[in-house]
Amino acid sequence: MKQYLYFSLTAILLANLPLYGDSSCNTYGLSECYDCEQCCLGTCDGYPFLQIRSQGRNTARQMVGQQEFMHIHEIDCMNGVFSVGVEYTRTFQPEKIARFYFGKDIIDCCNLYVQGSQVEKRKSQAWLADYFGLPTDYESKISFCPKIENIIVDLDFYLGLDELAENVYFRMNMPVVSTKWELCLSEKKTNTGGNEFPAKYMTQEAISRNNLPKNFLQTMSGETTFGDMKTPLKYGLLRNGSCSQTGIAEIDFILGWNCFLEKDYHFGIFAYVSVPTGTRPHATYLFEPIIGNGKHWELGGGLSGSWISWRGKDQEDHYLSIYMEAVIAHLFRASQCRSFDFCSKPSSRYMLLGQMGANNEAVKVGTNIDNVKEATYQYQKSLIPAINWATFNVDVKIDIQADIAIKLGYTRGNVTLDLGYNLYARTGERFCCNCYDDCCRDASCCNDCCGLVCDKNCVRYAIKGDSYMYGTENTTENPKTYPIPFSQTEASIYHAQHTEKLLTENARANTKNDNILPAWSAYNVELINTDTIIKASQTPVLLTRSMLNIGKSPSMFTHKFFAHIGYTWKEQEKNWVPFIGVGGEVEFTQDNEDCCWDDCCNDCYDIDVIYERKSKITKELHYRNCDHNDICKTYSDDCNGARRGISQWGIWVKGGIAFH
Repeated sequence: MKQYLYFSLTAILLANLPLYGDSSCNTYGLSECYDCEQCCLGTCDGYPFLQIRSQGRNTARQMVGQQEFMHIHEIDCMNGVFSVGVEYTRTFQPEKIARFYFGKDIIDCCNLYVQGSQVEKRKSQAWLADYFGLPTDYESKISFCPKIENIIVDLDFYLGLDELAENVYFRMNMPVVSTKWELCLSEKKTNTGGNEFPAKYMTQEAISRNNLPKNFLQTMSGETTFGDMKTPLKYGLLRNGSCSQTGIAEIDFILGWNCFLEKDYHFGIFAYVSVPTGTRPHATYLFEPIIGNGKHWELGGGLSGSWISWRGKDQEDHYLSIYMEAVIAHLFRASQCRSFDFCSKPSSRYMLLGQMGANNEAVKVGTNIDNVKEATYQYQKSLIPAINWATFNVDVKIDIQADIAIKLGYTRGNVTLDLGYNLYARTGERFCCNCYDDCCRDASCCNDCCGLVCDKNCVRYAIKGDSYMYGTENTTENPKTYPIPFSQTEASIYHAQHTEKLLTENARANTKNDNILPAWSAYNVELINTDTIIKASQTPVLLTRSMLNIGKSPSMFTHKFFAHIGYTWKEQEKNWVPFIGVGGEVEFTQDNEDCCWDDCCNDCYDIDVIYERKSKITKELHYRNCDHNDICKTYSDDCNGARRGISQWGIWVKGGIAFH
């Protein structure tokens, strides 16, 4: 026992080393913290991070097989139980995990479409291929079949302290977890594309197809750049393979007191604290393995009760019983590296941003030569993926987490049978943003989530969209033929501002940008793109982190059913009673019913095969053709409406020894 306690204390010390998120994640100071509620997650939107139910948070597994050796009536000496449970769990309903990340963008069960800006009849939910350096006529379908597998070794220790204080007990739980996460993704290219990027679109010169990424997954692996992009994707990467982690999820401590403790029933209360020993989110990969609850300290309390409702005549070991255990806790702030989308722009973290800065070339804007004035900012010939800017350390907290289980137990001699139900629920994550008093202390800190204002010499960004970024002087007298950068904004992940072809006059002129006026050079000469007078944003919409969706993450609500059958060697020496059993569980997530999800298959087969096989089912086709966008817009203002989770099943073997 001393070795067990020593190991636990060592783990607690290691868990509380002064770590502050991932060292590769942007950090924006620690002077103040504000709750950011300026925008929220739509009911049908995807979300960048999946905080699962901790692998160690399982009241069902912890209450089976050993209840008859706990809360013992009329005993005045120390007593206890030590058990080890080994469980394997695996998720099912992969389409629900895909929807968690991509929301209404998922079509046909688990497919995401990527299409260029020049593709005819683009899907409304298709991501714009241009943002990923792919040709404007590129088309592909990305299929996901994500799964999570866990192997859990659950060490549980219960000690009745009746010798020291009547009806008082202590309990400690320490789950050791090995977890593996795999997206199981593939890309099926419909058209690899042959279009080049026209000059002034992504850089000064035209970019041929041969100098662009080969496919979507190449860009999403973080190994490629294009045009003015100097830095590849750093966060939210898609990895075609498994990622694994091994460690202790958390260490739980319970100190309880039984208010009522009789032969056939007990009822008690307990205080609960959980020490975080799991992993902290790094945000490098979209589907990153997490052990535990994300490094949150937990504090709460609960109730424990039992009642033997029926007992056989003259048979003490033949009875029917009901057990209940409920734990409610608050998860305190933990620093995590997280990525965010822009308000009302799902998946917008994968758009492109253009860097804005001082107008060193004196680019001007104005309706005519008599009223031109210098633009406030100028494009700095640099593009970055939005997620590289929108990923940083934040403080995360969860207000309430509840884990409630009830079971019916049947005991006859040495055999026990348990059947039960477990409800798990938690509120959405809430975020606090760390701010500098002086936002320009670091050039990378000019736009923080507190909305601090910086001068134009700081590094600022605007959403690029499909606008042209350069123009040339419209003159035949000593023309400056080299492209001159100006400023413009903005778009969404699905499409950009311009619905016209890139080479049409309206598109070349940037007619859909913010606060536009004709652009002029320092010599009061109009800027053109080919022969079209180009327009620039007089005051571009510059990004601040107050524009990010740092509201609330989805809440979680699951239902679990479990069973366990065990055997106890009661004929052994009375002071030491071994036991063993096997059990299993199946857990279903309760998602939003307001969204028009596809009627999905259980597995992610190729959708063409599904249509061929089910083409005669009218209801199937009706669901697949429903309009996601219209329905989802109806619920987009419901900040607390998003509810997500994962469905999983598990089997375990649990054994131990009781003593007194």
